[in-house]
Amino acid sequence: MILIINFNSAVTAGWEERDVARNTGPRGKVCRRLGVALSNITAKDPDKDPVLRRPYPPGQHGATARPSVSDYGQRLREKQKLKLYYGLLEAQCRQAYLEARRSPGNTGTVLLQLLERRLDVVVLRAGLATSIRQARQFVRHGYLLVDGRRTNIASYRVKLGSEVRFSPVHRELPIVKECFERMKGRQVPGYLQVLDEGQGVRYVREPERDEIPVTLNVPFIVEFYAQRA
Repeated sequence: MILIINFNSAVTAGWEERDVARNTGPRGKVCRRLGVALSNITAKDPDKDPVLRRPYPPGQHGATARPSVSDYGQRLREKQKLKLYYGLLEAQCRQAYLEARRSPGNTGTVLLQLLERRLDVVVLRAGLATSIRQARQFVRHGYLLVDGRRTNIASYRVKLGSEVRFSPVHRELPIVKECFERMKGRQVPGYLQVLDEGQGVRYVREPERDEIPVTLNVPFIVEFYAQRA
């Protein structure tokens, strides 16, 4: 299911009223179909992970079917996994690819670096949220400050050296405190610097490919979009 929301953003000069869509469908079936453990993209208990409990595609014949996958199917699967990891729609993925293609450097690596700089992704990587959906909700509800300024656009691109933290008011909310407790032992990537004992984070540099915690065949994604450019 794709939900389209119309809202008025009052965060940054230059942003006008706009339509934003987000995927609200079930992730368990999608994860099983793509072979991505749900516990890899959320803080879900691995013992309750539907992918680990039933490591085969959903459906009546999912456990016994052995479908052959074409070259196109392999590339499509990797692109779908990218959308799942970052909670994106097709238009957002394609736009990120086109920007990465115009940028210097390896297109696949640049693509992931651009996505890692999204505000909702930074919040997730910092352990300030338990999933990309929760991170996006925190951003949309105005819980986060970027360099001291309230920012409620999930796709906002965090700049090098910028600091992201909860506002003092929202830091005391029960859901935020519960999130801090669940993510207390989190491992933060090296390109992020933890501030105030985990209350905030600073984006210090561009990530290396092996620091980005997504299991993807990125060249397949680049080939998929390159063949349809």
